[in-house]
Amino acid sequence: MASILSDVTSSLKEVFSNRNIVAISSTNMLYTIFNGFWELWWGLYLLQVLNVSPIIIGFLATIQNTSRILFQLPGGMLADRIGRKKVIVLGTALRVISPIFLYFANSWYWVVPGIVVNACASIYMPAFNAIIAESLPQDKKGAGFGAYRFMTGIPGIFMPVVSGYYLDVMGIERGVKTGLLMFIVAAAVATIVRQIFLTETLVTEDPQDEETTEPKEHVGMIETFRQQPRTVWAMLAVTIITGFAMRMTWTFLSIYAVNVVDLSLAQYGMLQSVAMFISVPLYLVSGVVADRTSRKNLILMARGLGPFDSLSLFLFNDYRQLLGAYSVIGVAQGIGGGRLRTGGFMGGPAWNSLITDLVPAKDRGKVLGLMGTVSGLLGLPGAMIGGYVYDKNPALLLISGSLLEALAIPIIIFFLKDPKRDEIPPPNLP
Repeated sequence: MASILSDVTSSLKEVFSNRNIVAISSTNMLYTIFNGFWELWWGLYLLQVLNVSPIIIGFLATIQNTSRILFQLPGGMLADRIGRKKVIVLGTALRVISPIFLYFANSWYWVVPGIVVNACASIYMPAFNAIIAESLPQDKKGAGFGAYRFMTGIPGIFMPVVSGYYLDVMGIERGVKTGLLMFIVAAAVATIVRQIFLTETLVTEDPQDEETTEPKEHVGMIETFRQQPRTVWAMLAVTIITGFAMRMTWTFLSIYAVNVVDLSLAQYGMLQSVAMFISVPLYLVSGVVADRTSRKNLILMARGLGPFDSLSLFLFNDYRQLLGAYSVIGVAQGIGGGRLRTGGFMGGPAWNSLITDLVPAKDRGKVLGLMGTVSGLLGLPGAMIGGYVYDKNPALLLISGSLLEALAIPIIIFFLKDPKRDEIPPPNLP
């Protein structure tokens, strides 16, 4: 135990001596704080303020997912061609624009431009993941990702309960609109900081082949993914299944908690804070453990507990029981197996470090972009189906989402494998 704590301390010092990690983590913390004032409650805002039906809410989520998908793949290709920093700054700048549309929207029709622009910002996600991986110490990837998740997760401990209380006092409409204004300022600051302080990590290839790059790019990307080990394909399958299930349920969890379970906004926010209070410190420990033991086992534990997330609101109506349930959910997230409660499904120390171990740096943007695109395309119907099912039977949505997510567990058991040391690609080399 003492050695683990020593590794945690040294990892924190080593990781946050890197300029890129400091710039990314500080701006991400800024995002999390001001995003927390509105995003968790966006579904309720649509339902109660703009009078949007659950089916249309699902339709809007589908539009957002579609737009996000269209930019994941080009984002990965751009990140591997022009560099990580330029793509990240571009995507961050787009985050400034989208809340303006959302603020002035007086019907769901005018929400569409805002969510499309917001989804376009996902062009930076492959570059974002790649620059973090390439800025971490090679022999401490798990611990590095854990330290990063720990720091960026700290605002998530208190923001859900703070924003829940804040919206209980101010009301949904005024509270969400004020949150959007604050987020615009935060996104502008993040854009400036990333432009000034980020350092490019991509090692460029010989420019002699620049003329032939264009016709080879598309074929090379497909061939690159075909050459990946079976574990990467299995991780893609897990991402597809989990992503579909989470797209079905995520938008409607806050609505179900408030309208069916009859929780106040502050109570639901407290549940999120309890989960984050447990998961954030666990990021540090799970990152160190991932470097010492099997990343696969941590992923299996996290994903195995994942279906309990949506199901908990169906199983328990007592607030004290839900506090216990969300403690378990916090453990699932903190283990670092890639199932993030913010609606994401690729992330966490064990998951990210396994990807880093398997995919060479020169291909990482393309592989991450392709994984996001394929899983997103196949998951497109999820939100629409979720809206339809919720409109007919809210409890059925939570049950079916949990059962679907559980289908990923056998894939992890039988097809994910930790690479041997000699199979891990050297850092940041083509």
